[in-house]
Amino acid sequence: MSDLLEKLRQADSTYALYPENKKTLVGFSGGADSMALLHALAHALGRENVAAVHINHMLRGAQADADERFCEQYCRENGIEIYVRRVDVNAVCGGKGFEEAARNVRYEIFERIARETGCATVSLAHTADDNLETVIFHLCRGAGAAGISGIPPKRPLHGLAVVRPLIDCTREDILAYLAENGLSHCTDATNDDITYTRNFIRGRIVPLMREINPEVSRTVRNTSTAIAALSAHIEAQAQAMIGADDLSYPLALLREMDDALLYAAVNRLYQNAGGMALPAENAKKIIAYLKAGKRGGRFALPHGIKAEVRGDRLRFFTGTEEPLSLTEEIPLVLGENRVSDRIFVYVGVPSQRQEAAYARTARIPLASLSRLMIRPRGDGERYRFGGMTRTLKKLLCGAETAKKSRPVICDEQGILWHPDFSVRDESMDEDTIEIHYIEIT
Repeated sequence: MSDLLEKLRQADSTYALYPENKKTLVGFSGGADSMALLHALAHALGRENVAAVHINHMLRGAQADADERFCEQYCRENGIEIYVRRVDVNAVCGGKGFEEAARNVRYEIFERIARETGCATVSLAHTADDNLETVIFHLCRGAGAAGISGIPPKRPLHGLAVVRPLIDCTREDILAYLAENGLSHCTDATNDDITYTRNFIRGRIVPLMREINPEVSRTVRNTSTAIAALSAHIEAQAQAMIGADDLSYPLALLREMDDALLYAAVNRLYQNAGGMALPAENAKKIIAYLKAGKRGGRFALPHGIKAEVRGDRLRFFTGTEEPLSLTEEIPLVLGENRVSDRIFVYVGVPSQRQEAAYARTARIPLASLSRLMIRPRGDGERYRFGGMTRTLKKLLCGAETAKKSRPVICDEQGILWHPDFSVRDESMDEDTIEIHYIEIT
């Protein structure tokens, strides 16, 4: 067995790339890497479990058309299904962000055809050399652990999986495999254009690194694997502390964390609010603010998400969901209580607010007036209403941000009333007084 086939099968075993008896869709440009991948997978999985997709980006005129014909002919002669799609990437990107636009188009096509043809995976021909270039690219941009982790062997794609079975193979492995099997391939002349960043890295930087260490692709791949495992461990710790629906976390606990776990925790909160991966620059600002012990800060983040350090918690919310949480305990007295710019509480008197974004009314014991207050809710807090004792966290799981951050009315016995629920059970056995909770826009 060739080194490439052995490494492919080892990758399949290590990373659980291919479900048994499921088809895979192979990205097939006709270049050396994808040719080796398609041929090897047809051998390892069987031609009946392999289909190919060729995307013509319509950038290189006659040469691109020739590559398209080459791919179609190879698949036809070897009994492999092939799907060809043409996309004018220049028209799609409008002259801006070309590489990103081309990548997005490719993945949209991969996903659509994989679903249409019953493929469970999309196989791409990234190698250890591609991983080296990616790590260098991320290092130059100032990436954190995720960037140094390089190209993942497997990642989800909306219910499918993108897999890279050649990720531990080098360029030498690819060329040796092509030679052993008498396989020809296409050559893309634009790969020599060093005005593209990746081509510059490949043509100028990597050769210099090989002068220091000829095995640099392999050693960097080993480093990427180790960093990815460490990053996954830290991420698992963050997930164990912060639930999938949590949008806030106590400042005291965050400040006890080391920087690596703190970043993972902040990133987890950001993702729960609807983000993807929190950029390192944004994360550093938030972490520095937390470490300095400051309060009251607010941070605008990508995708319309905001973070706020208020009271005893760090909170994340979308731009359309301003948090209502308070920073401290505030006593309530008879009459009008202006709690914040948005929150008013009227005790024993009618509400003076004719228009409100949110309004609730309840009756509370007169005895509670001796120590009536409004304050942020705490983690794990519970109170009894409707004949059951319930935790607020469970009651509010999956609720919108405003509801989750809404404060609670308390007396000396604890939570008396959360405006979204009922008053504490035993309080209704006493003489009562009316209370109005009002939020304005």
